[in-house]
Amino acid sequence: MALTQAIIKLALPSDLHPEDREYRGKIGLLEGWVSVFGNFLLFGIKLFFGLAASSIALIADAFHTLSDVATSAVVIFGFNVSQKPADKKHPFGHGRAETIATLTIAILMAVVSIEFFRGAVDRLFFSESHVDVNAIDWLFISIVTLTAAGKAWMAHFAYQLGDLIDSDALRGDAVHHKSDVYTTLLVIVALIGAYIGFPVLDGVMGIAVAIMILHSAYGIARTAIDDLLGKPASPELIQQIADAATSVPGARQVHDVIVHTYGADRFISLHVEIDDDTEPPIAHNIADNVEHKLGSELNAKVVTHIDPVSVSGQKVDDVSELLESTLAGFEGGFCFQDLRVVGVDETESILFEIPVVPDCQQKDELEQALRQALADRWPRTAVIIEFKAQMSER
Repeated sequence: MALTQAIIKLALPSDLHPEDREYRGKIGLLEGWVSVFGNFLLFGIKLFFGLAASSIALIADAFHTLSDVATSAVVIFGFNVSQKPADKKHPFGHGRAETIATLTIAILMAVVSIEFFRGAVDRLFFSESHVDVNAIDWLFISIVTLTAAGKAWMAHFAYQLGDLIDSDALRGDAVHHKSDVYTTLLVIVALIGAYIGFPVLDGVMGIAVAIMILHSAYGIARTAIDDLLGKPASPELIQQIADAATSVPGARQVHDVIVHTYGADRFISLHVEIDDDTEPPIAHNIADNVEHKLGSELNAKVVTHIDPVSVSGQKVDDVSELLESTLAGFEGGFCFQDLRVVGVDETESILFEIPVVPDCQQKDELEQALRQALADRWPRTAVIIEFKAQMSER
């Protein structure tokens, strides 16, 4: 990490800090340009030695490295676009250009893998050409091994910067670098095999290289598609939001947290529970304070919905205890939220929500058990249960 920090300090302006908006873009561009120059150098080395030895595996690995130049160029393009401010056509900014760049990386990798799979199969089963054993010696193999070490550093560098700014695009570029390390190791096996009298390993390792590239492409594409479709925010982020919101006086609990991330921009909406006897102006102040606190701590735009709930009284305590004991009988960690006990005597109603995953199969069973438990205890009380899909998206 010390070397990474030294490169950041050298490449970025001294007055630029991590909390600055342009910091994220500068980090992304730094990784992209380091990858471009490094990959060009390694491509030249691998191609020269691959042609010298007529090794399909090493030539395939060289062009895999060249494809890294293209993916790094995509990273650079994605970060340039993502830094554009919001406009009329894109009110949430251009941050998801990073995600589109990640998906493009995966597509490029898949195309490369398919082409080299065809070449390796042709070398293995249909071609009469083989590796030029006379061109291979231990110095040759050692130089190729050093290229793997270079790619390992580039992968480590990209991972560190990706974690620094929480960027899937940079992590995707790191995965591409890492796959290049493994493919180069397979090529080394092929070269050693040819050197000791097993040239057939060149075609075999060429197929293995292609399969590994395709596997890496699949992993990167799946991550990008999940981001585009919307995936849950991490439990740590949800807890951080809840802790910050409930630290505001008057805010008791939070639920229905939704998080949308567009590169460096984050949009959060949440429900905040307050005492049901809170005056409207005070409730409005609580909502404003929650929005201000989350906005400043998480660099986000926040929208708060206020839920007045019954939080005191023997009836509320009794209902809460009964709901907790009933839900404890089900697997899945169910809980209730937004509890209200309204009215008196004959017109009294109990209202609450149960958060569930979108494809929950136990809703009918849950509702029946809860209604029965409440009816046994308070037969004349109306019960309104709402099942709310958990929508903590990114």
